[in-house]
Amino acid sequence: MDRPAFSCSTSLEIFQSQLARMNPCQKQAVEAGGYVLISAGAGTGKTGVLTLHFASLVHHHGIRPDQIMAVTFTNKACQEMRGRLERLLAMPLKSFWIGTFHGLCLRILKNHPESIGRRPGFTILDTKDQSRLIGKILKDLGGKTHHSPSYVLNIISQWKQQEVLPGQVKHFHDPLVAMAYTRYQEELFEMNSLDFDDLLSSCLYLFSQNPEILALYQKQFRHILVDEYQDINAVQYKWLKFLAVQCEGLFCVGDEDQSIYGWRGADVQNMLRFQQDFPGSAVLRLEDNYRSTPHILSAASHLIAHNQSRYGKVLRTAQNYGEKVHIQGLWDTQEEALFVADCILKAKAQGRRLSEIAILMRTSAQSREFEERFLVCRIPYHIIGNINFYERQEIRDFLGYIRLVHNDCDNLAFERIINVPKRGLGSMSLEKIHTYAKLHGVSLEEGARLLSQEQKVSPQLVLFLSQVKKWRQQASALSPMNLALEILHSSGYQTALEAQGIEGQARLDNVKELVQAMEPFHSLEEFLEHVGLLLEIRSNPGEESVTLMTLHSAKGLEFDEVFLPGWEENLFPHSRCLEESGNKGLEEERRLAYVGITRARQKSTISFCWNRKTYHGTVSSSPSRFIQEIPGKDTIIHLSLDKKVKKEQAYLSKGTQGSQFSSSAKSSFYSNSGSESNLQSGFQAGQRVRHEVFGLATVIHQNGDQVKVRFDQSGEKILISRFLKNAVFLIATFLGMI
Repeated sequence: MDRPAFSCSTSLEIFQSQLARMNPCQKQAVEAGGYVLISAGAGTGKTGVLTLHFASLVHHHGIRPDQIMAVTFTNKACQEMRGRLERLLAMPLKSFWIGTFHGLCLRILKNHPESIGRRPGFTILDTKDQSRLIGKILKDLGGKTHHSPSYVLNIISQWKQQEVLPGQVKHFHDPLVAMAYTRYQEELFEMNSLDFDDLLSSCLYLFSQNPEILALYQKQFRHILVDEYQDINAVQYKWLKFLAVQCEGLFCVGDEDQSIYGWRGADVQNMLRFQQDFPGSAVLRLEDNYRSTPHILSAASHLIAHNQSRYGKVLRTAQNYGEKVHIQGLWDTQEEALFVADCILKAKAQGRRLSEIAILMRTSAQSREFEERFLVCRIPYHIIGNINFYERQEIRDFLGYIRLVHNDCDNLAFERIINVPKRGLGSMSLEKIHTYAKLHGVSLEEGARLLSQEQKVSPQLVLFLSQVKKWRQQASALSPMNLALEILHSSGYQTALEAQGIEGQARLDNVKELVQAMEPFHSLEEFLEHVGLLLEIRSNPGEESVTLMTLHSAKGLEFDEVFLPGWEENLFPHSRCLEESGNKGLEEERRLAYVGITRARQKSTISFCWNRKTYHGTVSSSPSRFIQEIPGKDTIIHLSLDKKVKKEQAYLSKGTQGSQFSSSAKSSFYSNSGSESNLQSGFQAGQRVRHEVFGLATVIHQNGDQVKVRFDQSGEKILISRFLKNAVFLIATFLGMI
């Protein structure tokens, strides 16, 4: 077949040059034909393989670009793919079928609006329009005070992703939400609109109900390319199968080990059953990593190998140098933040760029401790995927409660919280209070109290004012933290956040983090002064800064140095994931850990705390099971010691005649490989053991990797066996006998 005219010699030379730099596995993937799944490990160049495959179809096989559909998930990824392809093909590609799932569905639907019950020129509702519409519907149904619009929209979105129609949810446990769903879809029809989720479901409906339209697109797209295949949900999967069943080539690239969006509907099984769904297809692996050092890759590969739902890859690199993964055990979260800050300051002093350092957290609430420490230490930082802790809406809302209880003249705080959560006290009520307060020269709160005594006002306003008065009276008897707990519960704010689903739970976690941050303070005034000082310290937006983000936001990014804090049981893996999804949730949490480790090019540091403060108080923590799953040969473990342990250690070390033992000495002692580890693989009830931080203890019982012990100084704890050593064996080690 003649090569198309637009394949100029220059673009062909660029293509051939890039292809020549590919390793053998990458070249095999680029040149593969038919139905192919590329299982590409982290940092193995999957985006380059995908774009070169597209160019290969054009340059080597004479396929016109408009006969190829390339699908990805985000607009950013789409723009990157389009930019690469324009350089490889030396032509603009705006008119071709390269886009996100939703963008491509919208393009198809615009060609056939009548077939989905819409008129030409239909509109797409944005999030704010959706919220306003569902709020109106809830008000009409009398359920405005029961559920927030965001909560109802989240449930509706989940139903749409599962292809559940309004008439199919009548047996749902909350009939109000089911009724709202029906009304919502009716309103969308009347408005000649669709929402974001409708784009996929409507396109699926279009194909299933109109075989002639489906055949039109099946004929047009001779080849289909899909990026981030591990992230597709059920609707995207069915849509793709409709189009791919008759195409000449289906080329999917993804990494089942980085499937971390199950809570969004992504299902790793879609990737794992590729060969079952497309008989005769091939699965190729990319395992040559061009990002990280050998120890980082070995740690990540051994960790993810504990998952069952995967094809199985072992990352490798041509590098033969690099640091081991550092694992740091710390007494509490304050010490953890101080440790990370000190490491960053040392790195900066050594000339390392702050922009190449990242802190990747399991939850956004963990950022508070680091933000406070960084502000004090003058370490510039920025947060990706969120905003600074004290500037988050839920934090400012709850601080409004604290400020008003402390100061009855704080009009800004009164305005902020009078209708948070929703109390039916909108702008008209506030305007009336404003007018009365200004007329009498008093604060808004006092104006509202006087107004309620002279006129009939909303019962909700009366209740709110009585609550504020009660909290103010309790302030003298309760600690700031316990008062905040009382406000959180009795104000209805906690219930309101819980009603918002996953998003609301994340916001509630942030508020709980704020509440526990109040523990050291003796008065509300002292705490508010502390917050005020922190907010006065600002980083210059233009200067180099450390990146803070959650692990979910980090996929696809890379940094020279990465800190991974909070690797403790119940936090990571998160207890909520284990409770709701069992082993499936555990495997996704492990994939999240894999993503975190593989973001680092040169240095990866994992930390955990023996004690973590929560709004219930300080609780003892155990190191994450994921730490146990990383081989000792790839790690260096350091454990901070409290004063009691240091004194006891000094006693044990007497007469050692020059022994150099320290908390970081004898690294093989901390390893989970070698003879020492093998001697400590099991413990018996009554056995005396020692922990590097908590000291001497007696074993109660062991269950798998977890050992329940009673410490001489700090009571009962459950710890991973790796961090306990036979006391007799340890003393012998100190004395140089082993």
